[in-house]
Amino acid sequence: MNPELRRALDRGLRRVPGMDSATRLLAARLETVRALLARRLDENPLPVPDAVTPSEIPSVAELGPGDRVLAELDQDGFAFAIHPADVAFFNRRSEKMPRLRYRLHIVLHRGYVCVRKRFIGQPRNAPLDAHIFALLGLFFYNEAAALLRLRDLPNVPRIRGIQLTTRTLFLDYVRGRTLQHLVAERGEKVLDIDLAPLGQLFDPDRDRREIEAFAQGGGDAYRGRIEEIVRAMNARGVAPLDVKLGNVLVGEKTGALYWVDFERAALEGTPRYRERLTEHHDLVNRWFGLSLPGDGGA
Repeated sequence: MNPELRRALDRGLRRVPGMDSATRLLAARLETVRALLARRLDENPLPVPDAVTPSEIPSVAELGPGDRVLAELDQDGFAFAIHPADVAFFNRRSEKMPRLRYRLHIVLHRGYVCVRKRFIGQPRNAPLDAHIFALLGLFFYNEAAALLRLRDLPNVPRIRGIQLTTRTLFLDYVRGRTLQHLVAERGEKVLDIDLAPLGQLFDPDRDRREIEAFAQGGGDAYRGRIEEIVRAMNARGVAPLDVKLGNVLVGEKTGALYWVDFERAALEGTPRYRERLTEHHDLVNRWFGLSLPGDGGA
């Protein structure tokens, strides 16, 4: 499309309440359905290096490798085993923090150990438009489309399944700790479970404390690899806007980094992508101290 025409169209769409989100929903939904019709998920690329295999799960020796739920992931990303034999493998703390917007479980799925992400809606205090677009499936389709675009990258878990009727995604389970977990292990109160006693999970000061702790606690060791991941995602037209330490995982086997969570990513080809790409770069700079080229103006 002619750049001038695209800018004029984008300006017009911004004046219609909800049209921006509706257009993004339509584009992500079409992209996802086309991929399913083309049987893209029939291709089975090898799991990323830190993906867990069924043979590593202790209860498999007792119950076999058939499909079932292995563990639940809480709001802070910690696992809680279903079978007693798996407690030592999964559990790293005793208190569970309930999830708010979706249900996350670790499951055996068609021969793979996967994270099953089922979208259930928004918290009660979320804005009305967030509830409406969650109901329509914006975040589900957005993440599905992003993961399909990134399926060949070595630093993003492979998507293995999409269930449209239940709005459920299956992707390889990568065992490890997030950068937020590493900061918390040094004594910083940055997890949701730390804020729960205060009666709210939003703490305006938490981001600052996380960013400072990351910078002071060895962030230089990760910046180069984070930049490589960001550039690779951007090259495929994906710009995650939920940028934070909790969405970068350090693999337990190799120490490789993985980017997770794409429900709010901007996708190239949707309205205001260049503007959102610039916002994404600003967030990457704020959180990780990486200066990436500006791409605004379109």
